[in-house]
Amino acid sequence: MNQRLMTEADLYRVTKLKQNAARVRWFLMNFGVRPVQSADGSLTLTWGAYEIMQARRAGGVTPSNDAHAAARPKLVRVGRAA
Repeated sequence: MNQRLMTEADLYRVTKLKQNAARVRWFLMNFGVRPVQSADGSLTLTWGAYEIMQARRAGGVTPSNDAHAAARPKLVRVGRAA
């Protein structure tokens, strides 16, 4: 997984937007995630985080989803509720 930060040019290439507020709205609309913003309003996002968002959107298994599923016990129905 690539942990390199996305540059302004990278963010423009992905969103086709120049303003940071518009980029935040784009990420909220497309992924349901509000990216971290610096004090100057610029977005701080790694390529790895973006790849995970894309995988979740596509319904794929991400490393965090896979680890969570393995740690969760399997639920078994024991009987009928009264």
